[in-house]
Amino acid sequence: MRSYDELEGFIDYTDENEWKRYIETYVIPLWKCSWILKEFWTELKSEFDNVPFNDVNEEDVSLILGGVTQRRDEMYTRNSLAKFYAKFFGLRLKDIQSWILQAQMGEMLTEINVEVVETEFIKFVKEVFNLLDYGLLYQQLVTDLKEPELNYRELKNDPNKVKELIKDFYQGILNISLNHNYGTFFLCSINQITYRYMKAAYPRIDECLDFLINEFGLMELEWNNPIKPDSEVFKEYTIYCFPEYNPNNKGKSFGGAICKLNDTIWEWFTPNRYYPYNTNEFRETLSMLFGEVPNLKKEYREGIKELLPVVYFDNIHYERNLMANARKVSVGGGFIERCDKLLIDIIDKNSPHLFFNMLRISKVTENYIDFSSEW
Repeated sequence: MRSYDELEGFIDYTDENEWKRYIETYVIPLWKCSWILKEFWTELKSEFDNVPFNDVNEEDVSLILGGVTQRRDEMYTRNSLAKFYAKFFGLRLKDIQSWILQAQMGEMLTEINVEVVETEFIKFVKEVFNLLDYGLLYQQLVTDLKEPELNYRELKNDPNKVKELIKDFYQGILNISLNHNYGTFFLCSINQITYRYMKAAYPRIDECLDFLINEFGLMELEWNNPIKPDSEVFKEYTIYCFPEYNPNNKGKSFGGAICKLNDTIWEWFTPNRYYPYNTNEFRETLSMLFGEVPNLKKEYREGIKELLPVVYFDNIHYERNLMANARKVSVGGGFIERCDKLLIDIIDKNSPHLFFNMLRISKVTENYIDFSSEW
């Protein structure tokens, strides 16, 4: 395979200062942005949730009713401020249809309360923050972190500032994703991959392997390797991963947090997922500010599929020898056959898919390895 050392513009993965810049440029700004957004939502909830609408301050009414029509077929005008707050932050009347009816009749028929619910957007913001927050705790390159600050009143009184904050958050998500960031790509690519394949892709990996282990949490994946430990081949088929992806020895790390972040971004930006969150609703909300929202995982998959074999093995059964029985499948998921092959040949066959994050080692037992497909 081609060495990534030859790729113009690729991150110098051996340089600690390069990784410090990665954290300062991509991780910390997104961490701050997500904190401010989640705290802004918390303050909105504290101020408005379950409050009678008649008790809302006059200057805040536009957040709830700005651009709300009295028509039942079209509740919001274009660029409605109330729609923006309802979709992004869940701030709305509990029963807006009753308010419309009362407005049409010109008299108050029942008391209507305000509510602030957790939207899909806020769920995503919280996930991003939680991953980055613990990730930053598990690294020592940048330790002088300053707590973000929220000027709640200033933000609430200026919708354009809120929108700019969301735009910064959205751009930060795109910028740190595996699709657009060589640093993220590198960390994701060395997760659940053999030393042999890692060395082929990154010839200078030995210069920074200790750093990746000590600083970012890279570790050996626990599996029952039948190759003699004192052989050179054993070293080549040592599988490295971050603890979040070590099926039998879970833990936390900076590198794993970044990989989990990319997984999270890909999941949320993929349409037609309804559990445990509604990605269509999330994407529809983003489209209010950004138009067409990309399917990042699909875009990435389309870009790398020509680089990968059309078949892989989705499970391996082996005893304490070098032969294994494996289930061969196509990229489309179709079963082809069960076959007996050398264990190292099977691992080599799956390595490109693992490197490009289209396969994951999901289960490891004494004589069994299971792979889950990301195709």
